[in-house]
Amino acid sequence: MKALDVAKYFLYKANSSGDLISNLKLQKLLYYAQAWYLVNFKKEVLFEDAIEAWDLGPVVPSVYHYFKDFRHTPIDCDVKSSTILGKVRGKDREYLDEFYNKFIRYTATDLVNMSHNEKLWKTAFKNQIKIINIEDMRAYYCELYNKQAKAKN
Repeated sequence: MKALDVAKYFLYKANSSGDLISNLKLQKLLYYAQAWYLVNFKKEVLFEDAIEAWDLGPVVPSVYHYFKDFRHTPIDCDVKSSTILGKVRGKDREYLDEFYNKFIRYTATDLVNMSHNEKLWKTAFKNQIKIINIEDMRAYYCELYNKQAKAKN
C-alpha cells in the first residue's frame, strides 16, 4: 500500500466523523500508524514510502507535497468511499480503524511533541539522517511496547 492511500483513508474517516486533520497532524498520524503496525505485524510494513526526520518531526515527503497547498489549515479533500475502501481492506482496515480511534484525539502539537521526545527521531534529526530506517523503527517501538507491557504487570 502507498502512504497516500493511508492518508486518504484517514481523511475519509475524518470526513465521516467531523474531525479536522492538517498536513502536520496527518504526517504524525502516518508515522505512528507505521510504527505501531511494525509492532503488531512484525515483518510487514503498512506502507513502503520513506519517512524522513524533518524539523517538525517525522514526515512522508510524498504525502506532504500532495497536500502542501493546505498549509496549516485542515485538509479539505473529498475522498470517495468506493475508491479508498477498495484499497484499504481486511486486517489493514481493522488496524487503521483501531489506530485512528486512539490517535485522532491528539492534536498536531501533541503528536509533534511526542515524536520530539522520542530517541528515534531525536537521533535521526540530530545526526542529519534524512530517512528514518524502518528496521530501527521496528526495534525502537517493539522495545517501547515491551517496556510498557512490563510496567503494566
